[in-house]
Amino acid sequence: MSELQVWLLVLGIVVIAGVYAFNWLQERSHRRRAEAAFDMPRQDILMERAPVAPAPAPRFEDTQELLLPEPPPEESAPAPRPAPRPMRGPPEPDESTIDCTAFLSADAPFPQSAFDELASATTAFARPVRMFGTDGAGGAWVPLAEDSGMRYRRLKVAMQLADRQGVATRVDLENFADTITAVAVRIGAAADLPDPAACAERAKALDDLCADVDIAVGINVVAHAGQKFQGPTIQALAQADGLKLQADGLFHSEAAPGATQFTLDNQDTEPFFPETIKALNTSGVTFLLDVPRANGGIAAFDRMVEVARRFADSLGGTLVDDNRQILSDAGLDATRRALLGVYATMDERGIEPGGPVALRLFSG
Repeated sequence: MSELQVWLLVLGIVVIAGVYAFNWLQERSHRRRAEAAFDMPRQDILMERAPVAPAPAPRFEDTQELLLPEPPPEESAPAPRPAPRPMRGPPEPDESTIDCTAFLSADAPFPQSAFDELASATTAFARPVRMFGTDGAGGAWVPLAEDSGMRYRRLKVAMQLADRQGVATRVDLENFADTITAVAVRIGAAADLPDPAACAERAKALDDLCADVDIAVGINVVAHAGQKFQGPTIQALAQADGLKLQADGLFHSEAAPGATQFTLDNQDTEPFFPETIKALNTSGVTFLLDVPRANGGIAAFDRMVEVARRFADSLGGTLVDDNRQILSDAGLDATRRALLGVYATMDERGIEPGGPVALRLFSG
């Protein structure tokens, strides 16, 4: 080996040793910085969170009714509680749920000619129409009369969407809106019109409801073969149970004057009239409950069953259904359970049996 090669070998060893020394120093420096860092306490981001500020108390101003007044800022004592409100009775039934309603308004009271124009235009509607007026200052709506005079600044025209005679169609409702628009132009009024499509949907829903709950329950008391019930006996029994003979030839059981619960009819063709009932003979009588129109709901059915049983006992007759099948206690209980379901459906829709809405919806 020459002297040059020896020096090159030595130089190579020195260079390699220098590289190792440099790397060792760098590693030691990094280790010290890491140890210094890990001497700090450790945090868990799932457990260590910044404190959350408490949620602000709810403000009663955001609700529809102020429950208690807040004390003024400058006073330390709480403000006195408001005086108790007077108790109110049950809310009035909302008959607008079965109507498609338009409104007309003007700056000055409407003249009689405007009422005449409106009445003439609405006579051609296919569905029943009611009209009301108010003074525009928060007064109650009152039915329009022929002598309305100069009192009303706002008019309401309500077309009934459904009853036993049928249901308002989309064409009916569009014609209603177009007619009211034309009248408003002629009498110089502003018109607030309903949406015919939305009214058509409500009409369909009401028609479906009528199909579900518009039923009648009949209980017949029939005489045995070869026997007849005497008119004077029927009249005496009916009057003893509080039933009143009315002009339609039926005895009515009423919860209040004009609020029929059920009726009593002659099964034969001759009605019950005061001038003929004394000479009347019949093979049977029928108690009839017009379910949605019966004032009192299920209580009216219970009373009808009670009275029918008394009639059967007193007349020596038999309780049968419309198919002349004997009515057992089990059959009457099944009917009662079915009626509870019907009345529950009406209650869900806010329709009181025998109430103003029911009497309009199930009319005709």
